[in-house]
Amino acid sequence: MLEGKVLGARFVLREELDHDIPGIQRFLAHDERLDRATVVDLIDSPEAAAVRNVATRASRLRDPRLARVVATGTEELDGASVTYIASEHVPGSRLDTVLAERVLDPRRAVAVVGGAARALAAARAEDLHHGILRPRCITVTERGRVVVAGVGIEAAAAARAGMPTDPSEHGDARVLGEILIRALTGADVGVATEADLPDALAARPRRLAAQILAGDGPRSLDQVIVSLSPFDSRALVGFSSVWPVLDLTPEKERERLESEERAATAAEAARQERLAATREMLDEDTLPAAEAAVAAAVAVEHASPELQETVRQIEEQRVETGEQPEVAPEPPAEDALPPGAHVQPDGAADKYEAGFDTLEIMVAAQNVTRDQSTWELVLERLSARWPQSRSLARSLERAQERANSGGPLDGSKIVMLLAVIGVVAAVMLAWSLLDSPLDPSIRIEIDPTFTPAGDVGTASPSPSPSAG
Repeated sequence: MLEGKVLGARFVLREELDHDIPGIQRFLAHDERLDRATVVDLIDSPEAAAVRNVATRASRLRDPRLARVVATGTEELDGASVTYIASEHVPGSRLDTVLAERVLDPRRAVAVVGGAARALAAARAEDLHHGILRPRCITVTERGRVVVAGVGIEAAAAARAGMPTDPSEHGDARVLGEILIRALTGADVGVATEADLPDALAARPRRLAAQILAGDGPRSLDQVIVSLSPFDSRALVGFSSVWPVLDLTPEKERERLESEERAATAAEAARQERLAATREMLDEDTLPAAEAAVAAAVAVEHASPELQETVRQIEEQRVETGEQPEVAPEPPAEDALPPGAHVQPDGAADKYEAGFDTLEIMVAAQNVTRDQSTWELVLERLSARWPQSRSLARSLERAQERANSGGPLDGSKIVMLLAVIGVVAAVMLAWSLLDSPLDPSIRIEIDPTFTPAGDVGTASPSPSPSAG
């Protein structure tokens, strides 16, 4: 364990960091002299001296877009001689982390690659090239500055480890082109196509990207810089809070969709399991009883007010008497139903269908025969006798509508009305008989022996047959 060891009497090793070049151990250290974080690379290689020479040359670079080499040296550590190179620690978002998940919009992609090209152009002025450039060497700070680390040093270490390198301007420009395609499309060169380029990409960057996809360029850092200019570094301010909400790469998007599909499938399976468990807990008569209760409630809700009142009274009477409702009434057979009614099929179209079928059966049962009612017959006779009466005509229309719509009929009121109408009709008939003149064919003979009252004293006596 090397954490806590001190190198060069100033660099205290704090935490080991990952590194992808064999023969290099990287640590996050603290510079006691300058009181700031530093990156320290320990080189364990027979050719460490050559790497240290390159680091010495890189320490002369003073461009703010290049991670500055702070110090180099050799130190005895646990009885072994190690070469260390201390470099500036650049806080921010490392580009390999960003591009592993997200696709940059054209403005930010151009600013990142263009800034890296200018940093490498500054190293070229000192006759230094990166040689093994990759996204993990590029960092974007919170202020929008693009910083390239490991110029010359990592290529020297990789070459001694047997890794392929290309310490040339053409090599650096080629890798910048590949990074540009990755940033714009989320796919590597050889997989991405011109159709994958975003529509918002400007004309000159688009031409450069098309050349890269066709395997023709770029060949120099100047070509990259000119093709991407002008680019605005202000687009990268606050980059660490922006990139996590950018669009996912195609690969990550597929993984997200697959994950959501698996989650939805698992949720549906869990729901089915809960439903099955609930069904097992229910008694076999519970569900039919609940369905019957719902159907009855819906039927009552859509019935006439008179029928609702009747159902309510029956329910109150049942509660008072303690009568228990039937658990699962058997549906009537098709041939026993009135015309127009039918048995509720399995799997009703919706939760109200059973209620409507029940109501249909109730109404159809009341209208099983559609002969004229007594009340209709009485009103028709009265209307025929008094055709000018609007009151009788309206009463007849209401009676016909009520008979057609079905529903309960109050018989006591009909009996009372019929009795009243019968009395009135009898009185009117008697009156008409008294008021009618006698038939002329009827002759009334007066009894000769009849003497009207009051004429007794004035009557002349009949002459006696013996008189005279």
